[in-house]
Amino acid sequence: MNPTFIKYLKNRLKQKLPGSISQNRMAAKRTPEINPSRGADKAGVLILLFPRKGDLSTILIKRSEYPGPHSGQISFPGGKTEKSDISQIETALREAAEETGLDPDLISVLGTLTPLYIDVSNIEVLPVVGYTDRQPDFLIDPVEVKYLIQISLKRLTDNSLRTEKKLSVNGISINAPGFEIRNEFIWGATAMILSEFKEIVSDAYRAIQ
Repeated sequence: MNPTFIKYLKNRLKQKLPGSISQNRMAAKRTPEINPSRGADKAGVLILLFPRKGDLSTILIKRSEYPGPHSGQISFPGGKTEKSDISQIETALREAAEETGLDPDLISVLGTLTPLYIDVSNIEVLPVVGYTDRQPDFLIDPVEVKYLIQISLKRLTDNSLRTEKKLSVNGISINAPGFEIRNEFIWGATAMILSEFKEIVSDAYRAIQ
């Protein structure tokens, strides 16, 4: 199943993406509204696909506590683009290697999702979809990562994972849609990226059935 699925997924990523319509299904409703800033920094995150227990899986990371807006949150491996990075794709691979011990040379880049602007940190994030045909030997950086969360793609497409919570962030009340995965509430930018990716993965499963 994997070769057929990966081939379709790669082709699907070259076509029109679900984009902001899919992302905004998981956007937090803020009061008051926050307007995007100009001159946003760039960043890249990696959605890694790998075989595990007869299916394809991906990983999320639980970030360590630190003085910053994304402290302790769930996200994909990734980070801000540095001057030495050729592209946001290289950023995603480099940061994932630093945070989880992945070998970038073993990852085939299948494509990218729709860039997403994160206003709280003034960053435009490019989600990069990568694939390796073997289960990685992860070695997390404890300074940046508390632990990994592995989830199969079939489980990811389960609509029962979707939920919503009311949160207070920096004194601002928000209604936050998200996903409940391994007893973690995943919301914000990561949930928005997952929403678009989930739609594409569901397309791929339907196509190969």
